[in-house]
Amino acid sequence: MSALQPIAASARKGISLLEVLVACGILVVGLASVASILPAAGSRLSQATLEDRAAAAAAAAYAEMVNRDLVNSLLFTGSGGGASATRTCILGAFPSTTTGSVGLSSFQPAILAVVNARIDSTRGYVLEDDLVYTLPSIADTPNNSFFNGVSGPREYRNGLCWGAMLSTGTAAGAAGVPATLSIAIFKKPGNVNRFQLDQPSGSVYRASTASEDDRKSYLPGCSFVLALPTAANDSPRWFKINSSWNTSGTIFVSFADPGFPAFAGSNPVVVAFENIVRVDQYPVTLD
Repeated sequence: MSALQPIAASARKGISLLEVLVACGILVVGLASVASILPAAGSRLSQATLEDRAAAAAAAAYAEMVNRDLVNSLLFTGSGGGASATRTCILGAFPSTTTGSVGLSSFQPAILAVVNARIDSTRGYVLEDDLVYTLPSIADTPNNSFFNGVSGPREYRNGLCWGAMLSTGTAAGAAGVPATLSIAIFKKPGNVNRFQLDQPSGSVYRASTASEDDRKSYLPGCSFVLALPTAANDSPRWFKINSSWNTSGTIFVSFADPGFPAFAGSNPVVVAFENIVRVDQYPVTLD
Protein backbone atom coordinates (compact mmCIF):
# COMPACT_ATOMS: atom_id res chain seq x y z
CA MET A 1 0.00 0.00 0.00
CA SER A 2 1.28 3.44 -0.98
CA ALA A 3 2.09 5.97 1.77
CA LEU A 4 0.55 8.76 -0.35
CA GLN A 5 -3.03 7.46 -0.09
CA PRO A 6 -5.55 10.45 -0.14
CA ILE A 7 -7.45 11.31 3.05
CA ALA A 8 -11.26 10.97 2.96
CA ALA A 9 -13.29 14.20 3.14
CA SER A 10 -15.07 12.99 6.29
CA ALA A 11 -11.77 12.72 8.10
CA ARG A 12 -10.74 16.39 7.66
CA LYS A 13 -10.33 18.59 10.78
CA GLY A 14 -11.73 22.21 11.16
CA ILE A 15 -13.82 24.29 8.76
CA SER A 16 -13.10 25.93 5.45
CA LEU A 17 -12.76 29.65 4.75
CA LEU A 18 -15.99 29.56 2.72
CA GLU A 19 -17.91 28.21 5.71
CA VAL A 20 -16.51 31.00 7.93
CA LEU A 21 -17.59 33.64 5.44
CA VAL A 22 -21.11 32.20 5.22
CA ALA A 23 -21.39 32.15 9.05
CA CYS A 24 -20.14 35.75 9.27
CA GLY A 25 -22.75 36.82 6.70
CA ILE A 26 -25.55 35.21 8.70
CA LEU A 27 -24.26 36.85 11.89
CA VAL A 28 -24.14 40.30 10.25
CA VAL A 29 -27.72 39.96 8.98
CA GLY A 30 -28.91 38.97 12.47
CA LEU A 31 -27.08 41.82 14.21
CA ALA A 32 -28.39 44.33 11.66
CA SER A 33 -31.93 43.12 12.30
CA VAL A 34 -31.52 43.52 16.05
CA ALA A 35 -29.96 46.97 15.65
CA SER A 36 -32.84 48.12 13.45
CA ILE A 37 -35.45 47.51 16.17
CA LEU A 38 -33.50 49.26 18.95
CA PRO A 39 -34.81 52.79 18.16
CA ALA A 40 -38.40 51.52 18.05
CA ALA A 41 -37.89 49.61 21.29
CA GLY A 42 -36.46 52.72 22.95
CA SER A 43 -39.42 54.80 21.77
CA ARG A 44 -41.88 52.22 23.09
CA LEU A 45 -40.07 52.11 26.42
CA SER A 46 -40.24 55.90 26.72
CA GLN A 47 -43.95 55.86 25.90
CA ALA A 48 -44.61 53.10 28.42
CA THR A 49 -42.69 55.02 31.10
CA LEU A 50 -44.67 58.17 30.34
CA GLU A 51 -47.98 56.31 30.55
CA ASP A 52 -46.98 54.72 33.85
CA ARG A 53 -45.92 58.06 35.34
CA ALA A 54 -49.08 59.71 34.02
CA ALA A 55 -51.22 57.11 35.80
CA ALA A 56 -49.33 57.78 39.03
CA ALA A 57 -49.77 61.53 38.57
CA ALA A 58 -53.51 61.13 37.96
CA ALA A 59 -53.95 59.10 41.14
CA ALA A 60 -51.90 61.62 43.13
CA ALA A 61 -53.87 64.53 41.65
CA TYR A 62 -57.21 63.00 42.61
CA ALA A 63 -55.94 62.44 46.16
CA GLU A 64 -54.71 66.04 46.34
CA MET A 65 -58.07 67.41 45.18
CA VAL A 66 -60.02 65.37 47.73
CA ASN A 67 -57.65 65.58 50.72
CA ARG A 68 -57.08 69.33 50.35
CA ASP A 69 -60.83 70.01 50.05
CA LEU A 70 -60.53 71.37 46.54
CA VAL A 71 -63.76 69.72 45.43
CA ASN A 72 -65.49 72.76 46.84
CA SER A 73 -68.07 75.29 45.71
CA LEU A 74 -65.85 78.09 47.05
CA LEU A 75 -63.67 77.69 43.95
CA PHE A 76 -66.51 78.88 41.71
CA THR A 77 -67.37 82.49 40.96
CA GLY A 78 -70.96 83.72 40.77
CA SER A 79 -72.27 80.68 42.65
CA GLY A 80 -75.44 82.58 43.53
CA GLY A 81 -76.98 81.44 40.25
CA GLY A 82 -78.15 83.24 37.14
CA ALA A 83 -76.94 83.22 33.55
CA SER A 84 -73.42 84.40 34.47
CA ALA A 85 -72.86 81.83 37.23
CA THR A 86 -69.73 79.72 36.78
CA ARG A 87 -70.43 76.12 35.81
CA THR A 88 -66.86 75.08 35.11
CA CYS A 89 -63.63 76.08 36.85
CA ILE A 90 -60.03 75.05 36.23
CA LEU A 91 -56.85 75.01 38.31
CA GLY A 92 -53.36 73.66 37.98
CA ALA A 93 -51.35 73.20 34.80
CA PHE A 94 -53.91 74.51 32.31
CA PRO A 95 -52.47 77.36 30.21
CA SER A 96 -53.34 80.80 31.54
CA THR A 97 -54.87 81.78 28.18
CA THR A 98 -57.51 79.05 28.34
CA THR A 99 -60.50 81.19 29.27
CA GLY A 100 -59.58 83.93 26.82
CA SER A 101 -59.35 81.41 23.99
CA VAL A 102 -62.64 79.79 24.92
CA GLY A 103 -64.57 83.01 25.46
CA LEU A 104 -67.22 81.28 27.58
CA SER A 105 -68.45 83.14 30.65
CA SER A 106 -69.16 79.99 32.63
CA PHE A 107 -65.60 78.66 32.10
CA GLN A 108 -63.23 80.42 34.51
CA PRO A 109 -60.12 79.78 36.63
CA ALA A 110 -60.85 78.75 40.20
CA ILE A 111 -60.68 81.52 42.81
CA LEU A 112 -56.96 81.82 43.49
CA ALA A 113 -57.34 82.95 47.10
CA VAL A 114 -59.06 79.67 47.93
CA VAL A 115 -56.68 77.53 45.86
CA ASN A 116 -53.47 79.11 47.21
CA ALA A 117 -54.62 78.59 50.79
CA ARG A 118 -54.94 74.83 50.21
CA ILE A 119 -52.17 73.82 47.80
CA ASP A 120 -48.76 75.10 46.74
CA SER A 121 -49.64 76.71 43.43
CA THR A 122 -46.01 76.79 42.21
CA ARG A 123 -45.15 73.12 42.75
CA GLY A 124 -48.30 71.30 43.77
CA TYR A 125 -49.20 70.32 40.22
CA VAL A 126 -45.90 68.66 39.26
CA LEU A 127 -45.01 65.00 39.78
CA GLU A 128 -41.78 65.27 41.77
CA ASP A 129 -40.16 61.85 41.86
CA ASP A 130 -36.92 62.46 39.96
CA LEU A 131 -33.89 62.26 42.23
CA VAL A 132 -31.21 64.91 41.81
CA TYR A 133 -27.60 64.08 42.66
CA THR A 134 -24.67 66.34 43.44
CA LEU A 135 -21.39 65.83 41.59
CA PRO A 136 -19.24 63.29 43.46
CA SER A 137 -15.81 64.01 44.83
CA ILE A 138 -12.79 61.92 43.83
CA ALA A 139 -13.21 58.30 44.92
CA ASP A 140 -16.66 59.10 46.30
CA THR A 141 -20.22 58.09 45.43
CA PRO A 142 -23.00 60.54 44.38
CA ASN A 143 -24.90 62.16 47.22
CA ASN A 144 -28.66 62.64 47.10
CA SER A 145 -29.20 66.41 47.16
CA PHE A 146 -32.78 67.19 48.16
CA PHE A 147 -31.73 70.69 49.25
CA ASN A 148 -29.47 71.65 46.35
CA GLY A 149 -26.40 70.96 48.48
CA VAL A 150 -27.10 73.97 50.69
CA SER A 151 -30.68 74.85 51.61
CA GLY A 152 -34.07 75.42 50.05
CA PRO A 153 -36.72 73.20 48.41
CA ARG A 154 -35.95 69.95 46.68
CA GLU A 155 -34.92 70.30 43.05
CA TYR A 156 -37.33 68.99 40.45
CA ARG A 157 -37.92 68.98 36.73
CA ASN A 158 -40.87 71.01 35.53
CA GLY A 159 -42.10 68.13 33.42
CA LEU A 160 -45.07 65.85 34.04
CA CYS A 161 -47.83 67.97 35.55
CA TRP A 162 -51.59 67.99 36.03
CA GLY A 163 -54.58 70.29 35.95
CA ALA A 164 -58.08 69.79 37.36
CA MET A 165 -61.44 70.86 36.01
CA LEU A 166 -64.70 70.89 37.98
CA SER A 167 -67.84 71.07 35.88
CA THR A 168 -71.46 71.04 37.04
CA GLY A 169 -73.26 70.74 33.71
CA THR A 170 -76.11 73.25 33.58
CA ALA A 171 -76.21 73.91 37.33
CA ALA A 172 -74.36 76.73 39.08
CA GLY A 173 -71.36 75.71 41.20
CA ALA A 174 -72.89 75.55 44.65
CA ALA A 175 -72.57 73.27 47.69
CA GLY A 176 -74.30 69.92 47.28
CA VAL A 177 -74.38 70.10 43.47
CA PRO A 178 -73.20 66.98 41.61
CA ALA A 179 -70.13 67.67 39.50
CA THR A 180 -67.51 65.97 37.37
CA LEU A 181 -63.87 66.19 38.43
CA SER A 182 -61.59 65.87 35.40
CA ILE A 183 -57.85 65.32 35.90
CA ALA A 184 -55.79 66.21 32.83
CA ILE A 185 -52.16 65.02 32.71
CA PHE A 186 -49.58 66.88 30.60
CA LYS A 187 -46.09 65.58 29.85
CA LYS A 188 -44.89 69.20 30.15
CA PRO A 189 -46.47 72.66 30.15
CA GLY A 190 -47.75 73.81 26.77
CA ASN A 191 -50.12 76.09 24.90
CA VAL A 192 -53.82 76.00 24.09
CA ASN A 193 -55.62 76.49 20.77
CA ARG A 194 -59.20 76.69 19.59
CA PHE A 195 -60.51 75.06 16.40
CA GLN A 196 -63.76 75.38 14.54
CA LEU A 197 -64.80 72.08 12.95
CA ASP A 198 -67.38 71.21 10.34
CA GLN A 199 -68.91 67.86 9.43
CA PRO A 200 -68.55 67.03 5.73
CA SER A 201 -69.87 63.47 6.15
CA GLY A 202 -70.75 60.89 8.77
CA SER A 203 -68.63 60.87 11.92
CA VAL A 204 -65.65 62.63 10.28
CA TYR A 205 -64.95 66.28 11.09
CA ARG A 206 -62.82 68.76 9.21
CA ALA A 207 -60.55 71.38 10.81
CA SER A 208 -60.21 73.78 7.90
CA THR A 209 -58.02 76.30 9.72
CA ALA A 210 -55.64 73.71 11.19
CA SER A 211 -52.23 72.92 9.70
CA GLU A 212 -50.20 69.73 9.87
CA ASP A 213 -48.20 71.22 12.73
CA ASP A 214 -51.49 71.93 14.54
CA ARG A 215 -52.56 68.33 14.01
CA LYS A 216 -49.34 66.98 15.50
CA SER A 217 -49.33 69.40 18.44
CA TYR A 218 -53.03 69.72 19.31
CA LEU A 219 -55.06 67.06 17.48
CA PRO A 220 -53.05 63.81 17.41
CA GLY A 221 -54.79 60.48 17.64
CA CYS A 222 -55.58 59.20 21.16
CA SER A 223 -55.43 62.76 22.52
CA PHE A 224 -58.22 64.73 24.22
CA VAL A 225 -60.04 67.99 23.51
CA LEU A 226 -62.65 70.09 25.32
CA ALA A 227 -65.78 70.48 23.22
CA LEU A 228 -67.83 73.59 23.84
CA PRO A 229 -71.56 72.95 24.26
CA THR A 230 -74.19 74.27 21.89
CA ALA A 231 -76.18 75.58 24.87
CA ALA A 232 -74.76 78.74 26.49
CA ASN A 233 -75.63 77.58 30.01
CA ASP A 234 -73.90 74.19 29.73
CA SER A 235 -70.34 73.09 30.60
CA PRO A 236 -67.57 72.00 28.21
CA ARG A 237 -66.95 68.27 28.02
CA TRP A 238 -63.86 66.17 27.33
CA PHE A 239 -63.78 63.94 24.26
CA LYS A 240 -61.09 61.57 23.07
CA ILE A 241 -59.78 61.83 19.51
CA ASN A 242 -59.95 58.46 17.82
CA SER A 243 -57.69 59.44 14.92
CA SER A 244 -56.61 62.42 12.82
CA TRP A 245 -55.06 62.63 9.38
CA ASN A 246 -53.97 65.01 6.64
CA THR A 247 -55.56 64.73 3.20
CA SER A 248 -54.21 67.13 0.56
CA GLY A 249 -53.41 69.72 3.22
CA THR A 250 -56.78 69.47 5.02
CA ILE A 251 -56.95 68.07 8.55
CA PHE A 252 -59.68 65.56 9.41
CA VAL A 253 -60.58 64.26 12.88
CA SER A 254 -62.78 61.48 14.22
CA PHE A 255 -63.89 61.02 17.84
CA ALA A 256 -64.22 57.83 19.85
CA ASP A 257 -67.43 58.89 21.69
CA PRO A 258 -70.56 58.50 19.53
CA GLY A 259 -72.21 61.17 21.69
CA PHE A 260 -69.95 63.93 20.37
CA PRO A 261 -72.32 65.16 17.59
CA ALA A 262 -75.30 65.40 19.95
CA PHE A 263 -73.30 67.47 22.45
CA ALA A 264 -71.24 69.72 20.18
CA GLY A 265 -73.50 70.05 17.12
CA SER A 266 -72.68 69.87 13.43
CA ASN A 267 -70.16 72.76 13.58
CA PRO A 268 -68.41 72.10 16.89
CA VAL A 269 -65.79 74.26 18.55
CA VAL A 270 -63.07 72.39 20.42
CA VAL A 271 -60.29 73.60 22.72
CA ALA A 272 -57.09 71.58 22.37
CA PHE A 273 -53.98 71.47 24.53
CA GLU A 274 -50.37 70.69 23.77
CA ASN A 275 -48.65 67.73 25.46
CA ILE A 276 -51.79 66.25 26.99
CA VAL A 277 -51.38 62.56 27.87
CA ARG A 278 -54.62 61.44 29.52
CA VAL A 279 -57.84 62.66 31.13
CA ASP A 280 -59.50 60.84 34.04
CA GLN A 281 -63.01 61.78 35.15
CA TYR A 282 -64.71 61.18 38.51
CA PRO A 283 -68.27 61.91 39.71
CA VAL A 284 -68.16 64.10 42.85
CA THR A 285 -70.40 66.33 44.95
CA LEU A 286 -69.27 69.87 45.75
CA ASP A 287 -68.70 70.70 49.41
